[in-house]
Amino acid sequence: MMGTFLPGDWLYVKSIPFSSLHIGDIVVYYKNSEQKSQSMIVHRVRSKSVLGVRTQGDASTSIDPSLVSSQALLGRVEFVRRSNSDKYVCVWNGWRGQMRAISLQLIRQFVEIGRYPYRALRASGLFQRLAAPFVSKVAFSIPEGPCIKYLLLGRSVATWQPAQGRFTCRKPFDLFIKPPG
Repeated sequence: MMGTFLPGDWLYVKSIPFSSLHIGDIVVYYKNSEQKSQSMIVHRVRSKSVLGVRTQGDASTSIDPSLVSSQALLGRVEFVRRSNSDKYVCVWNGWRGQMRAISLQLIRQFVEIGRYPYRALRASGLFQRLAAPFVSKVAFSIPEGPCIKYLLLGRSVATWQPAQGRFTCRKPFDLFIKPPG
């Protein structure tokens, strides 16, 4: 449920009857209902039937293959307390939650689609040929070994540390600055 919840968040779960669940609700359930194992899962309800509910995480691209039965259900997440504050935030359940999940999936798909032209542009080398005259390299020594900084108009945009084999480059400068070697 990354994007909806962050590591360290406290979830407040309300025990509700199985019949009160709606599509879009965020539920907590045991991974294995027979053993009542300690492993719990937090996902959003995507569909509901008499046998159980199908769930999916907001950060997941596929619906969970197994049904969640009423015996495995712990309850519905009502509030979240962020780990870095004492503020309580109401969780979007029901149709609002469903709209949030759909919007997160659409954003994820647009980002993924946007990566293809970026990768193709980087692979073409067009920007590298155009910007190469403006990139300068400055070499110096640091306690860890030699270091090379790549400067564009006096601004550091990439660093190469050969002793550690570490190359870091900020986006979008990786369109025209390639790792050495």
